[in-house]
Amino acid sequence: MRLLWINHFAVVPGEGGGTRHFEMSRELVRRGWDVTVAASDVHLQSRTYTRRDGAADRRVIHEGLDGVRFRYLWSAPYERNDWRRAWNWLSFARELLRWTPDAGRPDVVIGSSPHLFAALAGWRLARKWGVPFVFEVRDLWPESMTAAGGSKGAVYAAFDRIAQWLYDRADRIVCLARGSIDYLARERGVPRERMAFVPNGVDTSAFSDVERAEAGPFTMVYAGAHGPANGLDVVLDAADRLRDRDDIRVRLVGDGPAKDDLRAEAERRGLTNVEFADPVPKAQMPVILAAADGGLMVLRQTPLFAFGVSPNKLFDYMGASLPVVCNVPGEVSEMVAASEAGVQAEPGSGQSLAEAIVRLAETPSAERTAMGASGRAWVSREHGREVLAERLDGVLREVAE
Repeated sequence: MRLLWINHFAVVPGEGGGTRHFEMSRELVRRGWDVTVAASDVHLQSRTYTRRDGAADRRVIHEGLDGVRFRYLWSAPYERNDWRRAWNWLSFARELLRWTPDAGRPDVVIGSSPHLFAALAGWRLARKWGVPFVFEVRDLWPESMTAAGGSKGAVYAAFDRIAQWLYDRADRIVCLARGSIDYLARERGVPRERMAFVPNGVDTSAFSDVERAEAGPFTMVYAGAHGPANGLDVVLDAADRLRDRDDIRVRLVGDGPAKDDLRAEAERRGLTNVEFADPVPKAQMPVILAAADGGLMVLRQTPLFAFGVSPNKLFDYMGASLPVVCNVPGEVSEMVAASEAGVQAEPGSGQSLAEAIVRLAETPSAERTAMGASGRAWVSREHGREVLAERLDGVLREVAE
């Protein structure tokens, strides 16, 4: 059985970013699938080409890792969130429609959001080849545009129409958040029997045999994107309230469009208890998390994030046996409570986040260790890659048959 999985932003463990598609594809290969992942080599965070010398090189780049076939298609370069980023998206979709997979016609095509142009191109390819199309909803679009601070307008309306087109025509829809299934059934009229829940997860084996760092100041780590939707301004507010606690530090690892402003604001406030670190490849994340005492699961306060997210960073923290401080309400907070792995803060409140960090820091070490162990056991059981791949394998075989 051949699978073509389209995700503009797919990366491998040697690069920064989420590795869901590689790890899930590797598990599908072990279950007998022949998997090709179609992606762009313009990296989402660095916004530079990772495999070609520049925009003049438009060839399809062939790579493979652990039995997973990667094909990197050309897309236009960009530096800022302006029209050039939209052209980056559209150019990738255009290259997809011009491309002939060297592995032969697939039996199933998955188109992943974001962005919707790539998923729409995936639907067109599936129809051209006469094979089923699965729409993978990683983020709800265009709803995520307003969650990140944008406004509704002509662009929002256009994306809304594309999204509805895909919801209506996909043979199956894979959702990463349970709340997205409820939302799509209620607001978009998608029959529940056409949707499947396959969330993000973690390869817990990657965090085995990693030694904890030597004792030092109690360190809370945030490892992820630095964008408008991530709510890191609240982390700075919390750090400001903790400036007199020499025993507590915050480390922000990653990159994104808001990082320069966040760094400037931390300097303006004189926050010596906040460290900004460069992004690291996913393969190095276990070492980064082993040097921390707790993980920060934070997002901007917006209704969408109460039901429509499946946060990789939360599962990574749990896989690393780190207790968590969370300020995300709804589905994410329910996962933290069910796993008994952390402390909950009020959304959008620097004061509440600071108090939650202090509560965790002042929790006896043995209790924090038990929280981390509970989180690891829960995430292995509920969000282990093998568990999720088995579920996706069943969905894809049912659709293909």
